[in-house]
Amino acid sequence: MPSSSQRMVEILEAFQSQLSSLRTISLTATPPYDSTPAMWTRYMNMCGDIDEEITIPELVKEGSLCPHQDYVYFNYPTTAETKEIQNFEERSSQMLQSLMQDSQLLTVIETHKGLNGQISDDLLLDDPEYLEAILIYLHSKHTAFPARLQRLLGTKKLPAMGAKWMERLLQGFLYDDTDSYLCDKVYREMLIDQLKSQGLIEKKKVILTKSAAVEKLLTNSLGKANSIRDIVFSEYDSMGSSLRLLILTDYIRKEYEKAIGNPEATIASLGVLPFFEMLRRENEKQHKTIRLGVLCGSVVIIPAEAKEALLQQTDAKIKLTFSAIGSLSENDYLKVTATGDAHALTAAVTAIFAQGAMQVLIGTKSLLGEGWDSPCINSLILASFVGSFMLSNQMRGRAIRVWKEDPNKTSNIWHLVCLKPRKEVQQNPEDTISEDYTLLCRRMEQFLGLHYTEDTIENGIDRLSIIRPPFTKSNAASMNRKMLALSQKRNELKDRWMRSLAVYDKMEVVNTNEIPDKYVTSVLFWDALRALLLTSALLLIGLIFALGTGFASRSAVSGVIGFFMALYAGGVLIAAFPKLFMLGSLAAPPQSIRKWHFESIGDTKPFRRAALQSRIWYFWF
Repeated sequence: MPSSSQRMVEILEAFQSQLSSLRTISLTATPPYDSTPAMWTRYMNMCGDIDEEITIPELVKEGSLCPHQDYVYFNYPTTAETKEIQNFEERSSQMLQSLMQDSQLLTVIETHKGLNGQISDDLLLDDPEYLEAILIYLHSKHTAFPARLQRLLGTKKLPAMGAKWMERLLQGFLYDDTDSYLCDKVYREMLIDQLKSQGLIEKKKVILTKSAAVEKLLTNSLGKANSIRDIVFSEYDSMGSSLRLLILTDYIRKEYEKAIGNPEATIASLGVLPFFEMLRRENEKQHKTIRLGVLCGSVVIIPAEAKEALLQQTDAKIKLTFSAIGSLSENDYLKVTATGDAHALTAAVTAIFAQGAMQVLIGTKSLLGEGWDSPCINSLILASFVGSFMLSNQMRGRAIRVWKEDPNKTSNIWHLVCLKPRKEVQQNPEDTISEDYTLLCRRMEQFLGLHYTEDTIENGIDRLSIIRPPFTKSNAASMNRKMLALSQKRNELKDRWMRSLAVYDKMEVVNTNEIPDKYVTSVLFWDALRALLLTSALLLIGLIFALGTGFASRSAVSGVIGFFMALYAGGVLIAAFPKLFMLGSLAAPPQSIRKWHFESIGDTKPFRRAALQSRIWYFWF
């Protein structure tokens, strides 16, 4: 069933289609830059081309947005989470050993149509990694296969069999390429059941190297609660009662309401109420006076001393009821319920938050992430797992608005990242550091902001220059300390923004894309060499034809034909010769590979395609 926003888009599209002379004026702070092609097409069809884009630095310069900075706080999985990861690795390893000893699997793989010429080379090269997985498996079982297929891949030596290659092989055999094998259906289903029982298949995807369940476990790591605690108390030590910190998360976790005020209850989830109780306990433990609040659609909690301030912000349209929350005394915190206009309660809590009745407000992104306005916020913790530019930008927008009550306002925006255990990253060098880190990099690609040490405005993860490998526990702790220390230099932050912006009379955003370096297989090199030899033969034939046949027979026509054949072949040979050596250099070590850069304003996808196409045509003269 479509969501309300999707339904609204459909209604607007239908309305627009009925009015051919309609002139549309569109204004948004969050265009869907990183959405699907289909969504972007719908967006452009409705709104038209982008005529003008005002960047965040421009808005900071003119005073519409406040100076701000992004910070990252890292954590490692908890002991229980690490144990779960280890259990997955053990199940994967045992399954790999079992499969390598399965003689029936070998018999089935030997029947693949590509091994006996029933599938063309072009089709095989549509998925070279899958073909390589088949050859690696057969090689590891000391089973012969056509040498032509290995030459087709352009590799002289096949790597050792491992979980990565078995995962790719099974994905083809069990789901993606079933028609290419002669296999008993019973055996295939038995193998699927065996993998599912070990949690190694998820939604028809074989998982031996990276489990979506493990990634979800890391994304929801309880270590992030400790990160939030460290950030909150560091920010309070820096800002005191002037702190207005917002924590945005995905879930309320109403089942934790009974745990509030119960010191024996265990906090084992991420969410609004778990964060509230964790911070409340730590506040008592450290003898701090941070006042906490909760603002969600179904749960509102305020400090008891804020009751009168809240009543003053409401009128007869809304009736408030106050009650105890969990096991806490009504002298500590109060749960607030409203009869009447629920929006009025949200506005009233927002108002007393700005007044200082609370220093920390915890809520869900669904209520506070977009459309909610509280310009007093000067610190934001993104404990949500949203990765898209549109939603991330909406959440960041909560913190970077100017506030007339504080003309010198600056904002800190905190991102939480759980790292994979260092051992796992070392064992799988092609794997990402973690899904959280990938999400962070995707976010940073879209946001222009201030470099940590240089007075420049940039996008990308590199501007957060504190972040440096290796991502060991000790280095992660060191980066966290540096982040906390830098976040307290708010006066310096504003000065550096002003210095960076002062040099720009008019800003222009230039996107620089780098095409990822890839090895050129030896197949291309040898094909190019063959083409060169054929061209040389053509040149030789042309010369013989011109000098021998044409002149010997004293035929002007034959001589002219031979001359032009030789001229053409010679020109192609001269043009191709240096490019052949360039191809050879591209098959060399990575440092000899040239990088391709294109600069453009706006959509960069056509430039990326042009780069690849030009490279291909350049190789083929």
